[in-house]
Amino acid sequence: MIKLLKNLKPIEWLMIFVSFALIVGQVFLDLKLPDYMKDITEQITGGANSMGEIWKSGGFMLACALGSGLLSVAVGFFAAKIAAGLGLKLRFKIFSKIQDFSKTEMKKFSTASLITRTTNDVSQVQMMLALSLQVIVKAPTTAIWAIVKITGKSWQWSLVTAISVVILLITIILIIGFCLPKFKVMQKQTDEINRVSRENLTGLRVIRAFNAEEYHKEKFEKVNDDLYKTHLFIYRRMMFFNPVISLVMSGLSLAIYWVGAYIINSASLFDKFNLFSDMIIFSSYAMQIILSFMLLVMVFVMLPRAIVSARRINEVLSYESSIKDGEGVLPKEEGTVEFKNVSFKYPDAQEYVLKNISFTAKKGETVAFIGSTGSGKSTLVDLIPRFYDATSGTVYVDG
Repeated sequence: MIKLLKNLKPIEWLMIFVSFALIVGQVFLDLKLPDYMKDITEQITGGANSMGEIWKSGGFMLACALGSGLLSVAVGFFAAKIAAGLGLKLRFKIFSKIQDFSKTEMKKFSTASLITRTTNDVSQVQMMLALSLQVIVKAPTTAIWAIVKITGKSWQWSLVTAISVVILLITIILIIGFCLPKFKVMQKQTDEINRVSRENLTGLRVIRAFNAEEYHKEKFEKVNDDLYKTHLFIYRRMMFFNPVISLVMSGLSLAIYWVGAYIINSASLFDKFNLFSDMIIFSSYAMQIILSFMLLVMVFVMLPRAIVSARRINEVLSYESSIKDGEGVLPKEEGTVEFKNVSFKYPDAQEYVLKNISFTAKKGETVAFIGSTGSGKSTLVDLIPRFYDATSGTVYVDG
């Protein structure tokens, strides 16, 4: 992912830093809400003589909520623009890179895989970046800020909050550990389903001519079923996130009020009101911490697949083509093709397909290559437009 972020322009990096600043402002406003809630609670329990103070605190709460909403919209706008820009550049770079590939590289990656990497993999990275810009900074900032706010309130409340966070972390680690290997399998199966679909569509006339529809339906059904089973395996495990989070949030609220009931019951009459307001604000901050982890869970659900997609994109972008451009020598003549002692063997092959081929085809001449199937006629022609480079010897075009 980090390598791909190098494709961002300076203006997009500036938007990222502006987004981070807006997120900090959003977190500040969100965490001010419990403070005003505490003020209202103290005013009510303290028997405030005027409703003016309560309305004032309520007005501040409303202003914070509206401000947080506006900042959230601004962050979403920047995140969408940055992610869409990165997707645009990645698709163009992959397409440009593929233009320079020889048949060797095309066989290595396969056409179906290159289509998936240009479309599906880029979309995964794009979605991950858009979500990360809104969550990666906000969730930890909210959690840390909220923890600082509640530090020193009560060790009993802090303990039950810490236990809840540990349960969430263990759940996240276990589920991601199960699902990460399957995400790699999923992308390969997406390649395969693209390959079978492309093969069926391009060869449709031949399939119908030989009445092979049922065979190809079964072939597609197999790869489709494999992808379905992988999706099912991942989503069944991901579904544990929601019930665990709901259970932890409900359990944490219950634990805070249950512990608070014992603390307040054993306190003096003067301290009861302060402890009650502390319990209200502690419960709000604790929910903010759990909600932060819930946002991180959304990222963790998408992160493994995005990492796999980013690696697959980098494989294409960092792969060195076997065809190297020359120094741009100008043509010396027009319409001639000459082979001088050309020999060629395919990558990783032991035997040469062509050996010591020499001939000259001049402009206007017709040259025929005659031989049995597999004797190297097509291979020889492929050397002229440099679908492959000759293993030894030289191919001259226009001198």
